Amino acid sequence: MMLGTAGLFASLALLALIDATSIGTLVIPVWLVLRAKKRGDLGSAVAYLAVIGAFYLAVGLLMLGGVNQINTGFTDALMGSPGFRWVVLLLGAGMIAWSFKKKPILSKPLAPNPVTVTGEVPRAGSGDGWTAGTSAGQPVTAPAAEGRWSRRLDKALDSKWGIAVLGVTAGLLELPTMLPYLAAIGLLTQSNYAMPVQAGLLVVYCLVMLLPGFVVIGVRAVAGQRLQRSFERLSAWLTKSSAEMMPWIVGIIGFLLVRSSLTFLFPTAGWNPFK
Repeated sequence: MMLGTAGLFASLALLALIDATSIGTLVIPVWLVLRAKKRGDLGSAVAYLAVIGAFYLAVGLLMLGGVNQINTGFTDALMGSPGFRWVVLLLGAGMIAWSFKKKPILSKPLAPNPVTVTGEVPRAGSGDGWTAGTSAGQPVTAPAAEGRWSRRLDKALDSKWGIAVLGVTAGLLELPTMLPYLAAIGLLTQSNYAMPVQAGLLVVYCLVMLLPGFVVIGVRAVAGQRLQRSFERLSAWLTKSSAEMMPWIVGIIGFLLVRSSLTFLFPTAGWNPFK
């Protein structure tokens, strides 16, 4: 027995919002927004989101197609096996237990990366300069906690194809930690929807995943430098939170596995809240 339509959509929405908070989909766009010197200088952030969204979608469609091909025999029989469902139930329960016991590893805050601006920099009141009262040639602090990403961002903004390379690089580096995305693809392949509908839902998933990044860009385009300090605090908080997110991700995916297995194994049990 599969999840109902409402349960499937709710699960996909939750997983997409988790994916929306990763380094690649939100933190890097915030850093690009912080590096924008003018309100209209946000094309790089928009292009980056488009590239990483296309990367995620391409990988997802390939995986979706491959799993659906296998589903013609082996996978359908496996997912319909009570023994396999018990294994999934125990795995999900173990993931939930691990998520509660695992203590987040807090990374030490990284020192800001100095960037020297050699041109004329607008002063206070202009609304478009990096920092109010900054003079030409004075070092300007880049977004804090960029760490090893700082050099990649510099190269991306200085190169014609740099943003595309940055988006693909971020996607490749996130492949090993795509647990929410893998769970979403698993839910889609287990649904009763045909492959074209599954692909359409995956497109919607990717759009929801990118939505917070586009909201950040939109706010920056409207507010200009007035919210610079707020964006800097957001950047620091997101960078810290990304190191603490894994136990939450594992716990949520474990819960979804438990719910799916209980729905299959005990569809009529009165004690089962997921029937």
